[in-house]
Amino acid sequence: MKNVLLPLFRLFLVSAFVPVTLRSQEEEPAPLLREIPFAGVTALTYLKTGDPLVDWNSRRAWTSSDGRSLTAKILGMKDGQIALDTGNGKAAMLSMDRLGEADQQFVREWEAVSVYFNLGYEPPRSIAKTIEAGIFDGAFAQEGRIHETRNFRFECDAVLTQEVVKDFSRLFEVTYLGVLSNPLGLAIAEPEGGKFQVKLFSREADYLNAGGTTDAAGVYLIKERVMLVPLTSLGLTEGSSGYKKTRDFDPRTLIHETTHALTHQWLGHAPMWFIEGFAEYIAAIPYRDGRLELGRHREGLLELTSKKFGGDPARFGLIEPAEFTAISHSAFMGEPEPPEQPINLPRIEPFQIAYISKGEKEATPEEGTPMQSDRINEVDPGGQIGGIGRGEPSGPIVVQRYISSMALVHYLFSSGQTAAFRKYLFDFARYEWERDRYLATFEETHKAHHAAVEGQIREFEGTLKAFNAAVDAYNADVARYNRREIDSPPTLPAEPVIPEPLPVPGILAAPRGPADLSRNAFLESAWDRHLKFDGALSIDAFR
Repeated sequence: MKNVLLPLFRLFLVSAFVPVTLRSQEEEPAPLLREIPFAGVTALTYLKTGDPLVDWNSRRAWTSSDGRSLTAKILGMKDGQIALDTGNGKAAMLSMDRLGEADQQFVREWEAVSVYFNLGYEPPRSIAKTIEAGIFDGAFAQEGRIHETRNFRFECDAVLTQEVVKDFSRLFEVTYLGVLSNPLGLAIAEPEGGKFQVKLFSREADYLNAGGTTDAAGVYLIKERVMLVPLTSLGLTEGSSGYKKTRDFDPRTLIHETTHALTHQWLGHAPMWFIEGFAEYIAAIPYRDGRLELGRHREGLLELTSKKFGGDPARFGLIEPAEFTAISHSAFMGEPEPPEQPINLPRIEPFQIAYISKGEKEATPEEGTPMQSDRINEVDPGGQIGGIGRGEPSGPIVVQRYISSMALVHYLFSSGQTAAFRKYLFDFARYEWERDRYLATFEETHKAHHAAVEGQIREFEGTLKAFNAAVDAYNADVARYNRREIDSPPTLPAEPVIPEPLPVPGILAAPRGPADLSRNAFLESAWDRHLKFDGALSIDAFR
């Protein structure tokens, strides 16, 4: 009986590996949103209560690498040196490399969280009636176009009188103090170049060309990190020695936009109602002669509300929080709510290798569904944040949302929910951080698993190539044997052993679903987890 010729075998991939695209070019987030919260931190080990001013702002035991210990509270860190308050009125300076690993991890977390919260903040025992800037802030202001204070640099395309320059210098600095002393304990953003940038315009066309908009009394450009404000929206008029204040002078636009600049780090990681409501809340504090008069805040809230509602706040009722606390920037500003692009993480099956002989029908691998990113620009498609202003062309609904957001901020403070409010905001930053880490881990794990599968395929392809070479040699010997050129029949080559599928990591085998990765779903649920509202939101609360 003649020996049978063996067919050659080809590699066949039973399970096609699913392609993954975490972020497409069209869905690239705005520059601000590339700033992931708590950058560089892979764990929040000391998160206990959810209140950062408790979890990272308390006295604790510190242990040095040589075993010595002390009880202290961290005050700050610079150039690898940590300042600790030991409780005796003096600060102890320690080098980071002298601390044990647990303390170093605490410092890393403290540093990351302190970008968003002032971890040295302590609620005052009594609320001061006024906030006043330092005596030298603006005290030496001169007439001209470019001016600098301790924390701000502002320039104008026209000459401002010395009185206006001095007043603006105090206004910027006192707003800085007002935001710094806010009961939420928010941190002040770190300005690029060391100072916050402000540009004032005497000509409407120049304001618009620089990035301003006709439907706002001023804007804060997120990417450029600069405030743009036309002089006309402030109530200034040109005089013989420069622009001066009139009876219509209104500093609230400057205070509003300055608040955005001071809380820049939150603009991509907080809901729109808070971003605008908090800026309005600070702007409503009456400003007079270089002072913010906290004792007249309720009066200021009602005054600002009356102005926005054309002198009669009773013209419009306030909106229930459920109608505006979970909407995007676009929707908040009266535009259609953009659909959220869901993130569909593919479930990866074990990757099985098989082989078929030539002529057998080869199955077609199924295509996987790429992931889509929902990292849309939650701030503004144009990258700017602005207060509503002249003429209110955005419509009554936007005015209502602004004032309702301001009223809600006031309500949460006055109803004793400050700590819960802080946890609510921290939860937003933590959600962005945790989701970005999860997606990054998924992508890294996917790439590593894919590389391992490709390595297994290459290895088996080598084995199969050697086997097919052995088949060719066997078939040649079979032909020679059948022609009686050799006396002994050839030995059958051993078929290659198909490798077992590589185990699929858990994050790939059971990924989170779109609902778990939806920012909109998080927005809708965050309120119920932290805050309470009993229906008391009304303008009457300001009276």
